[in-house]
Amino acid sequence: MMAKKLRCMVDPEIVELTENLKLLSDPNRLRIICYLLQGERCVCEVERELAISQQLASHHLNALKDRELLRVRRERTSSYYSVVEEKLDSIIDTLLRYLGSPRKNGREADIECCRHAHLNHEREESMTTKRA
Repeated sequence: MMAKKLRCMVDPEIVELTENLKLLSDPNRLRIICYLLQGERCVCEVERELAISQQLASHHLNALKDRELLRVRRERTSSYYSVVEEKLDSIIDTLLRYLGSPRKNGREADIECCRHAHLNHEREESMTTKRA
């Protein structure tokens, strides 16, 4: 019997997930997301709150913006950043779907992870063995 390929082995969405997780693996970027979830802030507020240089703050903000995790609003000479919560929610939902955990809104996830697929495969083999 040919085993069905796991979705995580063929789904291109997993590549995007890994890129987003790499982006978020930097502590300053996670701190920025956490800070901006409190509301829109300008670059100077981010650098002051995180105690980092303006250049480093701008680098991290632009990296997050380029992956569409942040939106920017320009007002005269200042740039104001805020989190694109739908994008962040999508990343979290995709991660949880692959890990086989319930989604944060309480609905059961479409379980697609390797762990659950392995358990289902073992159950199928067990039932086949019992029939034989």
